[in-house]
Amino acid sequence: MKNRKNIWLLALALTACVLFGIWFVNRPKPMSGAKAIVIEVQDPEGSVKSYSGRTDAEYLSGAMDDFSAAGFQYEAVSGEYGAYVTTINGLKAEETDSAYWAIYVNGEYGMYGIDQQPVTDGDTYRFAYETY
Repeated sequence: MKNRKNIWLLALALTACVLFGIWFVNRPKPMSGAKAIVIEVQDPEGSVKSYSGRTDAEYLSGAMDDFSAAGFQYEAVSGEYGAYVTTINGLKAEETDSAYWAIYVNGEYGMYGIDQQPVTDGDTYRFAYETY
């Protein structure tokens, strides 16, 4: 009976190692060097404000910091899944209203938060005020 338990634990550990290896190979990889990007902000009425420029940041949060000189302002809180954007340009997404700032990368719904989203040359990052 004890032997079976050890085999199951070993199998579980090996499975975890394989899954980690797959994630490690396929994880988003940052691009170093200067990149030309666009950050867009879409408010609840659908109006869009664009900020374009160059950044050396590897992740979106760093690029957002770089764009502050152009008037782009944001606030974020750290959570167990990374940084969560709460306010952009003074507009706060109220959780009580089921609102949040969605991230789109080149028109596709973002799969990562701002501190995990790699910045790639030529990409457009849109923050859209949405409700669920």
